[in-house]
Amino acid sequence: MRKTILLSLLCSSSLFAWAQQAIPVKGTVKDKENNPIVGATIIVKGTTDGTKTDQNGNFSINVPTGKLLLITYVGMQRAEVPIKDDSFINLSLVSDSQLDEVVVIGYGTVKKRDLTGAVATVTGKDLQSNLAKSASGALQGRIAGVSVSNAGGTPGAGMSINIRGLSSMGNNTPLYVVDGVFSDINLVDPNDIASLDVLKDASAAAIYGSRAANGVVIITTKGGKRASPATLGINAYTGIQSLPKKMDLMDGPQWKKFQKENKYLPTQAESFNANTDWQDEVFDTAPINKINVDISGGGERSTYSVSAGYLNQEGILKTTGYKAFNVRSKNTFNFFNDHLRIGNTFLLKSGDRKYSDLIITDILRQNPLLPIYDENTLGGYATYAPWMKNLENPVGYLNLYNKHVYQTDIMLNGYAEADLFVKGLKYRLNVGINRTSGRNYNKNEAYTYGTAKNQSSLNENAFFNNQWLIENTIHYDNTFDKHTISALAGYSSQENSNRGFGAGRKDIPIGTDVIGAGSPAEQSTSGNLNEAALISQFGRLMYSYDSRYLFTATVRRDGSSKFASGQRYGVFPSVALGWNMMNEGFFESAKNTVNDFKLRASYGRLGNQEIGDYTTQNVTTYGINYIQGGMWWQGAIPGNSWVSPRNLTWEETETSNIGLDLAFLQSKLNISADYYIRDTKNILLGINQPPSTGLSGTPTMNAGTIRNKGFEFSATFKDAIGDVNYNFGINASTVKNEVKAVTVGGKQEFEGYNPQGEGTVSWAKVGYPIGGFWAIETNGLFQSDTEAQNYKTANGTVIQPNAMAGDIKFVDFNGDGHIDNNDRQYMGSPFPKLAYGIRGGLDFKGVDFAFFFDGMYGNKIYNYTRARMEQTNEVNNHSARILDSWTPANTDTDIPRYTREDPNDNKRRVSDRWIESGAFFRLKTIELGYTLPTHWLSKVTLKNGRIFLAADNLFTVTKYKGYTPDLGQSNGDNGAPSGVLTAGTDHGRFPLARTIMFGIQANF
Repeated sequence: MRKTILLSLLCSSSLFAWAQQAIPVKGTVKDKENNPIVGATIIVKGTTDGTKTDQNGNFSINVPTGKLLLITYVGMQRAEVPIKDDSFINLSLVSDSQLDEVVVIGYGTVKKRDLTGAVATVTGKDLQSNLAKSASGALQGRIAGVSVSNAGGTPGAGMSINIRGLSSMGNNTPLYVVDGVFSDINLVDPNDIASLDVLKDASAAAIYGSRAANGVVIITTKGGKRASPATLGINAYTGIQSLPKKMDLMDGPQWKKFQKENKYLPTQAESFNANTDWQDEVFDTAPINKINVDISGGGERSTYSVSAGYLNQEGILKTTGYKAFNVRSKNTFNFFNDHLRIGNTFLLKSGDRKYSDLIITDILRQNPLLPIYDENTLGGYATYAPWMKNLENPVGYLNLYNKHVYQTDIMLNGYAEADLFVKGLKYRLNVGINRTSGRNYNKNEAYTYGTAKNQSSLNENAFFNNQWLIENTIHYDNTFDKHTISALAGYSSQENSNRGFGAGRKDIPIGTDVIGAGSPAEQSTSGNLNEAALISQFGRLMYSYDSRYLFTATVRRDGSSKFASGQRYGVFPSVALGWNMMNEGFFESAKNTVNDFKLRASYGRLGNQEIGDYTTQNVTTYGINYIQGGMWWQGAIPGNSWVSPRNLTWEETETSNIGLDLAFLQSKLNISADYYIRDTKNILLGINQPPSTGLSGTPTMNAGTIRNKGFEFSATFKDAIGDVNYNFGINASTVKNEVKAVTVGGKQEFEGYNPQGEGTVSWAKVGYPIGGFWAIETNGLFQSDTEAQNYKTANGTVIQPNAMAGDIKFVDFNGDGHIDNNDRQYMGSPFPKLAYGIRGGLDFKGVDFAFFFDGMYGNKIYNYTRARMEQTNEVNNHSARILDSWTPANTDTDIPRYTREDPNDNKRRVSDRWIESGAFFRLKTIELGYTLPTHWLSKVTLKNGRIFLAADNLFTVTKYKGYTPDLGQSNGDNGAPSGVLTAGTDHGRFPLARTIMFGIQANF
């Protein structure tokens, strides 16, 4: 019996030992950036058995099956992993900050779970696209509802940014706040940005009141970390830019033969035998180089972050380019057991933008028979012959004109924050200074232009812009049981001062670069000073009950010196509600499926005060000089210019927003969607007055109402399959823009883009979008003279009496029997029905790959560049499409007959012939990188290192016939008009370059 009992005990013991048999477990622990975590603690839960990760984040441990591994690291969320047979663990720890992720809002932060407004956040890592030359460029395509498009294209020119469509006929630029100071996004290097938060709806932006109607972009620069050793980082790249696409033009022999066949070749042209490809002569491959160096760290009571960067970008248009040097310093200090905190940010950027105002269409239209050089002319460059169109020699113009903008920007922010005697109560003083100084330099050498001799000249204009800001705020934040309250009250004052002066002279001697060397007989001077001030009071209350029911109320009162007494103050309130449905008891059973479910709703009113200084004041005009008695009398007169009405008031934008935030699959899939209606009333617009009044300028008036409504959607998914980590994201937005009312004048419309005064194409009309295109419809070509003469009204009137076979048939839309501008029809909007971005990436054992596509659908472009290349009434070069002109032997074409006289006005500018689809699908960026192994780097004391190869603007799928379909509001470069109503117009935009780049990133 005892043997049986002993045998049973031994068997039970063996079975128990077998059940608890330990198996080897290996794994890797990394952070969210896929960097290995060194020294993470790995413990078998419920025991003291454990180990730590090595330099590569790897570990190995024996664990009984069925047990849990507990993985911890300072500053990271702890993780528990069940152990099965043959376990291998590839784990990414989440930062503690992600558990209660905070979003930067005006004058504070809020936990993302308690956010009620429409706010989108992009981290500094996302923004540091290796091809990003500016923060605005790095932002392109990343946020639904934020449009970043090409404004000019020249190096250093910046980009056009709009948030949720156009709400104004004037300034639509968002408000930029850099470390608490109102500044410029282009002042900040993308390498220095820690986070960028876009406040899109009124609830989020109302705390900024009169300047927030176009949205707010809050930029937070990088800072150091407490108790951290110094870290030195380097980010550098070099690359080549090139012209992605050439216009197909006639060469010299083609042009000569074509003109001869059509009996238009001038006799003098017979002796011209040059064959100049002007695109090849003025466009070239151009290098670009950028380097950033930063060092950061901190002690027990302080942090520091210092960086410097340099960008040298030559333009693909010869003689253009941009050089910029920037320095940044950010420091924080705390005293009295962290009850007193002070800090500062210093930014300096010094740039040299070398540009040319050469008209791009002149490059395309210049005759290929014209040679480049002529040593017998003044300046050494050939000029147009009497029989040619009077266009500049593009190569000569680029080399004879030297234009620069030298500019230095300084931003300084300092703050002090102290805890007061009540828990959660604190006072903050914030002071900011912005200073911009620089000069415009414009010099040209003497040269021959046709039969005239252009004098040499030098003009320089200095400018000095200064802004100071002082803000006092009281903050109260506290939690009582399930109640969380955050309150803010503040007072702000701001003043701007802009001063400038200039001088110029002609006949500058060769080899000199001083205005004083020129002729005093032909000189000019100028000067100006503008000042404006703004004072504000504001407050905000945020309340959360059990992180379920959320409430936010905001109000700001602004007073602006730009308006007349009695109209200077505006009040801008907002209110928002949120419901974290997932925190309700009835949602408990669904939490494993739906990890986040929040509804948001908001309403608010924002303002816009962006008008000229002294608009409502009767100012004195100086410089009205005259000769009397042989002496020069200096004259001045008040009332020489229009004065805006004294009841001119704020432009106000009311926004209603409803939003939804969802998360699935253990928060691997995150979805956000918003629908909004945005009404702008009392839009500020300069209204043209009859010339007969004898007054100059245009008075600004409250002119109407504009509505934008749209839908925004974004989704991101992140996961891993074994050692492969991957992510995918998509954002899409729709916006419908409509002019709802015009409240001045008798006409319910405003004129817009009118190329060279040849006919207004874009309009703002009631019931249609701002900048909508209006043109006469075409209906093919007449195939015979008889067909043209048979095109009649019902009463027998010939509609196009001058038309012949091969001419364009225009639609008599109003039925009055002849074709004129009254036959214009609505032809579409420059704004897309859908804008989208698609980005993704993956990494595998140190190799990473990323891509970004963007695109638009449903928008139109007015291609004035093609209009000028295909017009036939002037002796200039043409598009190669003209070779397919209609002839009796070539009738299967959409190109009208070639005629210099053009009696039918086939070139008519107000015609849908020049309106094209602006839809495109573009591979914006693609990148392949490799993170060097840690055991390689340790030999050269590197913490981490990465090399990469990348490309920007690699290809674009589009039907558009111009250089690029990415056309936002024009900034006026290269002879193009500017303004809101130039969106989607190609007056000769600077082509966007394709860039191939190699770079390196390293930390020491």
